[in-house]
Amino acid sequence: MLVVVAVATLAAYSFTETMLAYDEASHLSGDHVQTRAAAESAIEMTRMMLAQPAEVRDSFGGIQNNPVLFQAITVVSPEADGRGINFSILAPGMDELGRLAGVRFGLRNESAKLNVNALIALDKNSDLLMPAMGAMTGDMSALADGLLGTGGSAETEVGLAQALLLSLPGMTIDIADAILDWLDEDDEPRPFGAELEYYSALPTPYAPKNGPIDSVEELLLVRGVTPELLFGIDANRNGVIDPAEQQMAMVDVGSMASLGWSAFLTVHGQEANRRRDGTPRVDVNQDDLEMLLDELSAVIENPDYASFIVAFRVGGQSPAAGGSGGGGAGAGGGAAGGGRGAAGGTDAGRSATGERRFGTRDGGGMAGGGIATGTAAATGQSAEPWTAENMGQVDLTGGGGTKLTQLLDLIDATVTIDGRAYQSPFTSDPIQMALYMPVLMGSLTTQAYEKMPGRINLNECPAELLYGIPGLDPETAAAILEARAQPGESENRLYETWPLVEGLITLETMRSLMPLVTAGGDVYTAQIIGYFETSAAATRLEVVIDATTPNPRVVQYRDLSHLGRGFDLSILGIRNFIPDQN
Repeated sequence: MLVVVAVATLAAYSFTETMLAYDEASHLSGDHVQTRAAAESAIEMTRMMLAQPAEVRDSFGGIQNNPVLFQAITVVSPEADGRGINFSILAPGMDELGRLAGVRFGLRNESAKLNVNALIALDKNSDLLMPAMGAMTGDMSALADGLLGTGGSAETEVGLAQALLLSLPGMTIDIADAILDWLDEDDEPRPFGAELEYYSALPTPYAPKNGPIDSVEELLLVRGVTPELLFGIDANRNGVIDPAEQQMAMVDVGSMASLGWSAFLTVHGQEANRRRDGTPRVDVNQDDLEMLLDELSAVIENPDYASFIVAFRVGGQSPAAGGSGGGGAGAGGGAAGGGRGAAGGTDAGRSATGERRFGTRDGGGMAGGGIATGTAAATGQSAEPWTAENMGQVDLTGGGGTKLTQLLDLIDATVTIDGRAYQSPFTSDPIQMALYMPVLMGSLTTQAYEKMPGRINLNECPAELLYGIPGLDPETAAAILEARAQPGESENRLYETWPLVEGLITLETMRSLMPLVTAGGDVYTAQIIGYFETSAAATRLEVVIDATTPNPRVVQYRDLSHLGRGFDLSILGIRNFIPDQN
């Protein structure tokens, strides 16, 4: 009898323990459902914020580092049961030298990284872009010599795309070529690359993508790319090197290199072609000049500025105009092409009666890079200052014979009317540039695209990427890093031309950098943690949101909850303190 009682008691005890375990599991599952709902709420809040124009977001404190909007935002109040649920949105922080420094509460601009899928377009246009970079040619030869131990032969020249990849810590020419081979359309390997022949000979064969990749993680399929190179020592993928991770490897935890190449590379970086108030920029290369004048007058208060742009379209000459050098695409223009132009061009415009209104453009070609050979320069005559009153002499019915390669073509340009030369109101004087550059870069564009991929944000990129931009010598890159660390209220800091306005680089260098750099970007990454203030239950998500469209959309969604909460409660924040009632 006692044995039966003992067995029954043990069975009851085991059943009770099992029920308690199931009860705890159900509570824990419910907690995770609630934290996931909090994280999903954070996604919708972020989408709503990114749907607002940039100037509206700035009025709320911005999205880069704003604890009021992104730290410990209460989703469920603790008043009911004392268990408040919050969410926080974090991103890796950087110090004034562009090095890793803690965390900030906000979003990460994907344009602060190098867009891998834009490399092939840069590689194809490398021959056009690189001559316009002037001294960069010598830098490339030196880079090739240092990496390859050669005299910079044709086979070992480092192209623009390779140079950008080689700015990444630990990158080699072999891996750079292999990445470009993975992306390009052909099966012909580069001197140090790998194509189908290599991958088909592997124990588990597969074919290269030969096109744009869908995620940075896809680079793990490329020859030579390892998880250590791609992700560094950041085991829990929280963007911060924790003490336990630091002990795993001897690395400089202040360098973005400790986070691996994933901290430098993206497939999502893009920028929308719109003004800060959300309206489209005015395309200065549109065909209807009368409509162009109306649109310019609506966004530019100074009538001299608006009228000169239209007059330039009819028959202007930029100091950067030369041969038929090409220019890359960009928000506000591409790179100026190289070469000195031979005499060419056509009559810039005629009146309705056939009378020529503008002088012949002696320097043929519209792209940049060469020596000014316009009418005023060729004849040596001095140019008069342009005023809006001169528009009465301009015939707009014949259309525009000149297109801008980039907006900087307007600086120090000339227009000739009836044999008389007029000087652009957009001069290279630094004080004047500080006044008109926000108007040019903020409201105008040279191309009617909706979104532009691939340019690197000068204000937010890591130091390693900034030092690796072709055309920027180390001293200039260091000066830009130092300047951007200083708080500034100037509107010019919102546009990529601010180093030019502040005298850090020359006009020629700025022209060459235009296809490569930006100060904008409209695709953002959010690392979101939904969590309880009084327990360890949490959900951690990483989402990429594309705000180039009026309705921002999630283009990448990752659940990182299996890697842990990632941050201590003291960092995430506690909004609601419930005192002990005992």
